[in-house]
Amino acid sequence: MNKNILSWALFDFAETIFSANIISVFFPLIIVSYFGGKSYHYSFTYSLSIVFAIFIGLILGKFADKHGLKLKIFKISILAIFSLLVALSFANNLIYALFIFFILNISYQTALIFYNSILNNLSKKNNISFISGLGVGIGYIGGILALVITNLTQKEPHNILMFTAIIFAIFSFPSLFLLKMDIPKLNMNFSLKSLLKDKTFLLFIISIFFLTDAIHGVIIFMSLYLHKVFAFETGQVISVIALAGIFAVISAPFIGKLCDYIFNPIKSLKYIILFWFFGFLALIISNKYLIYIIGAIFGILIASSWTLLRVILIKISPSEQLSSRFAIFSASSKFASILSPLIWGIITYTFNDSIFSYKLSVLVLSVFPLIGFFIYNKFLENLGT
Repeated sequence: MNKNILSWALFDFAETIFSANIISVFFPLIIVSYFGGKSYHYSFTYSLSIVFAIFIGLILGKFADKHGLKLKIFKISILAIFSLLVALSFANNLIYALFIFFILNISYQTALIFYNSILNNLSKKNNISFISGLGVGIGYIGGILALVITNLTQKEPHNILMFTAIIFAIFSFPSLFLLKMDIPKLNMNFSLKSLLKDKTFLLFIISIFFLTDAIHGVIIFMSLYLHKVFAFETGQVISVIALAGIFAVISAPFIGKLCDYIFNPIKSLKYIILFWFFGFLALIISNKYLIYIIGAIFGILIASSWTLLRVILIKISPSEQLSSRFAIFSASSKFASILSPLIWGIITYTFNDSIFSYKLSVLVLSVFPLIGFFIYNKFLENLGT
């Protein structure tokens, strides 16, 4: 396999481990357990860093496209993430830890923008979906490994920071040292404001906002749903999520290959969005035996969605606007990740955290991919596809 493709795909492994270990599990725990902080210290710092990352991403995206610097900025972001992870492992007070994490998360979000944007320069027209799927699949291997690490190191979460830095370096440094390509400077004749007036692009972003809201809902609340509705223990929850991860690993490159040679990825996403709606309905009526099948289906849907979204964005975008458009796409995804927890929280609070409230929350979330489906149809009509 081409060393550029492999080193690029390995970054997906590194960033998934980082996201799972630092953002989702261990750093919030360290804030409370080791530094005597509160959960709101983490949530406020994380939210503020996302706001800064959105604006920095928009500015850097246009600058990088204009000067052909997106690969360099991507590599600088990798170095920043590793260095800040090491610094975080030596943090000895709450303020210092939060400050380092603030910069660390901005660096991480920036790396993701340019990681996705580089796919256009890395691939050819006949293999772009497969390469995208390869990255997603390798990333989910990292996700499964993160589950194992989480299960084995719950008693000493502080030690995981340096361990995560080492794992991140092993799998991201191939991109740092081996990923090489010529990225030309581009003639820029657009403003960020003009992008939002592009009706076709705007319809795509809005439809994907509703889709990613549904995806974030599954990622964030599946473990809680399994525990509350089916009374699953931690081991059973991990089994379902790990099964979903395994199917994601297998299906991502396979679906990418199909969309390179048989199916049109732009048209295919329309049906994947619709399958999300039916997946939510199946989750509501599922039982503790069928839930393993439903989990596998969600793994396929998540992998398919992440595989095709960046491919479609590349296909509908001029090359001189690519990083800027990925920055807007990233901002949309971040805002979508806020909506699911808000809706879930309101419904479960209103109905006293009952099983009924969990199923009602899933039913309400199922509406979002349905809305996304109709808007995506409008996008296809506007695109003339």
